Amino acid sequence: MPIKLLFILRKKIIVSVISDIVTDQRVQKECNTLVEMGYDVCLAGRNSSREFLLDKLPFRIIRFRNPFKRGVLMYFVFNVQLFFFLLFRNTDVLWANDLDTMLPNFLVSRLKNKKLVYDSHEYFTASVNKKSSRKIWARMEKYIFPKLKNVITVNNSIKNIYEKKYKVPVTVVRNVPYNYVISEASQKVILPPDKKILLIQGMGINENRGAEEAILTMQYLPDDYILYFIGSGTIWGRLKQLVLELKLSEKVIFIEPLPYLEMMEYTRQSFLGLIFEKIDASEEHLFALPNKFFDYVHAGIPVLSSEAVEIKLLIDQYHVGDTIGNFDPSEIAKKILEISKNKNVYDLWKQNTAEASEDLNWENEEKSLINFMQNVS
Repeated sequence: MPIKLLFILRKKIIVSVISDIVTDQRVQKECNTLVEMGYDVCLAGRNSSREFLLDKLPFRIIRFRNPFKRGVLMYFVFNVQLFFFLLFRNTDVLWANDLDTMLPNFLVSRLKNKKLVYDSHEYFTASVNKKSSRKIWARMEKYIFPKLKNVITVNNSIKNIYEKKYKVPVTVVRNVPYNYVISEASQKVILPPDKKILLIQGMGINENRGAEEAILTMQYLPDDYILYFIGSGTIWGRLKQLVLELKLSEKVIFIEPLPYLEMMEYTRQSFLGLIFEKIDASEEHLFALPNKFFDYVHAGIPVLSSEAVEIKLLIDQYHVGDTIGNFDPSEIAKKILEISKNKNVYDLWKQNTAEASEDLNWENEEKSLINFMQNVS
């Protein structure tokens, strides 16, 4: 059969996401798997100033220009743009990532009788801080979710919430890295070998994720400890101001978002990966399983985390770190110093990250996605 005809016969899928396409590793991995399954994939999202390796991705990318960077107007403009884009494009399957892309996908799927996949990256309604906005998102979810047939989420806790709430079956596909991530790092970045690097990375360095406490902790640690933030978030500016006020500029370093492999060069040279989800703030944080956990493990560094349910389960299962229940900065510092002194335990955790990586990788996890897509209705 001619190649051109094979291309025409391939099933088309449009994947929508409002986060930055360039740094959203979950969406990129899912699109890669869909391409390998034979789908003609188009990924639609917002434009940004970042262009990391977009020309290397094996699928088409559409990025809408939006005059607003955040807030209600940003969501409104994006959803209008997405609705008309989906309405006039030929596709077999629509894929909405998170609730903030769901409405146009849902409407077009009904208007054009197309299959619809919903991929929930978090317990979305619990993640919205503003009460009035949370009510709007909750009403939308309550109306749409019971009508869905094909739903994915990132962990069992969120799966159980949705299934209990809406009586809709949900498949878990965790956001784990490829198994070759570290072996392909170029090792161009060399961090100070005489320093113990504490690390918080990711694009969601937002409220209630313990970033402020991590900075305050540095006041109680010796000068051979340095805290790195790599990424961005809603409180990025506030964190920088706090560092200036505390005169901690030599102990706290901020690095803007990097290409994934370059970021992982910093990660693999760090002493400890920090995840300080404030589990009392909302169910979003209680049931969080952020990408950074898996990135830390694949980089071979132990994890110090709050007692978020899913993270604690994996730490206990694979013995790759420890949890902390007290967010007083002096207590966090005490915990870090204890870890540093107990070299035998630390080395065991570090050794165990290799075994965990053999299980927790995309080569294994994508099997769930493939099986899910083979049964999309």
